[in-house]
Amino acid sequence: MESRQRLEQIVASIEYTPTGIQGIDELLEGKGLPKGSVVFVVGGPGSGKTTLGLQFLCHGPSVNENGVYISLDESLESVIRNSATVGLNVGQLYKEGKLSLIDASPIVSVQGEIAASKFLRSAESGLTSLMQRVEAATRTNVSRLVVDSLATLILQFPNDAERRLAVKGILETIRPIKCTTFLISELSHSTIDREYQFEEYLAEGVFVMRAINKPGVALQTFTVEKMRGVDHDKRPHPYKIGSNGIEVFPTEVADY
Repeated sequence: MESRQRLEQIVASIEYTPTGIQGIDELLEGKGLPKGSVVFVVGGPGSGKTTLGLQFLCHGPSVNENGVYISLDESLESVIRNSATVGLNVGQLYKEGKLSLIDASPIVSVQGEIAASKFLRSAESGLTSLMQRVEAATRTNVSRLVVDSLATLILQFPNDAERRLAVKGILETIRPIKCTTFLISELSHSTIDREYQFEEYLAEGVFVMRAINKPGVALQTFTVEKMRGVDHDKRPHPYKIGSNGIEVFPTEVADY
């Protein structure tokens, strides 16, 4: 009986935070994400992964949750410029100190020349640098974190065992800081019968963004394939990227 009561207390104590992305919270029992959970966001090029992550961060201040965006792929100038085209106020939140932006991209410009960044001169130093940046950036009042894109780092490791250790190291750095986190990565195959990526087994949640091309139809689908702590809808739902960011249609189910 004591064990059951203890479990019930744990369940009752779970706090949730809304993603702020139209349609997604409806797929998560209307609750959003368990606070402190780590979610892998995987998708192909142009699927809107970065927009999804930034939209999640931009919603944070409205519920008193400041955020950190760490870019491994794109310059911060490009991030701010491109986010403005989909109605996200990244630049303004950065000025207000509610959103921190960290450029950890592997290529930097040095006196007009392109040179390899110290960040990625070796896989191990790159991993160490990333974990140090995460720890430093989240020492203050930060509740949301996005790392974009994890593939840039883990693909440097030559075998699966080393990649697993790298991802586990990142997760071990993130979990103690209790930020609700999106780790963005690439989807290796957009087909329905895709091969699962090992990092998906290590996280509390997995969001998959697909572009399905059928004769005469280009369909974008969003699926909550995994989310611990929430009785989530696992069906694929269409979504669009517009002037107000990403909108998922929770009452519509994609027909493959």
